[in-house]
Amino acid sequence: MATRLLRPTPAFIVATVALFIAIGGSAYAAGTINGKSIKNHSIAGKKLKTDTLGGPQINESALGAVPHAANADHAANADRAASADAVGGTIVRKVLYAPPTATSTPTKILQLGGLVLTATCASGFVDVVVTSAVDHADWVSHMFVDAQGGMAEGQHHSDFGPSSAVHLDSLSNGNGWAETTFTYTRGNGTIVSGQLAQDSTDFNDTTGGNNDIFDHTAACLVSGFVTSTTSSP
Repeated sequence: MATRLLRPTPAFIVATVALFIAIGGSAYAAGTINGKSIKNHSIAGKKLKTDTLGGPQINESALGAVPHAANADHAANADRAASADAVGGTIVRKVLYAPPTATSTPTKILQLGGLVLTATCASGFVDVVVTSAVDHADWVSHMFVDAQGGMAEGQHHSDFGPSSAVHLDSLSNGNGWAETTFTYTRGNGTIVSGQLAQDSTDFNDTTGGNNDIFDHTAACLVSGFVTSTTSSP
């Protein structure tokens, strides 16, 4: 008996043609669609595969601030400010005056909370002058100086200021070296206190060398620290 050949049905032919068109269309699209073929802002984010974009595809400089980033920046700035203020808002300043050669030109070495310290090094002799920028401040200091091998001295001015009877004072008080602890107080609650060591070059020179007490190479030396309850000058 002769074998009967099966003829494709119209539905099968249509399905086959559709399959070839689909395959050929995808290949055509893959080879011809590019950035120029896509309209700007026409593809939604939900059409993208999750976690497929990385740093190389993103222009980070064009990104806006992350929501609430301003609050984070504010908190960070507050932390930095708190770190800058040593303890409980107290300001700490270093004081250093070390001219390489003698000079009589006054140099302001501190201005803080209304207290001003000005140093000179005339003929290798150091002097620190104390000034108050406001009236009716109080100044108290205790010093050890080179007189008699380390004599104690003190100063107290209860009405200290530029318009008061006593508005300038020397922390050296005519001595080659001195170590001073002081407190400066104002009526608004400002308190400035600190400790300074000052030394003149060769003040006790007996061998022809540099016999200053701190063995420094500057013409004069003033070093120490000051704390203040306010950062205003």
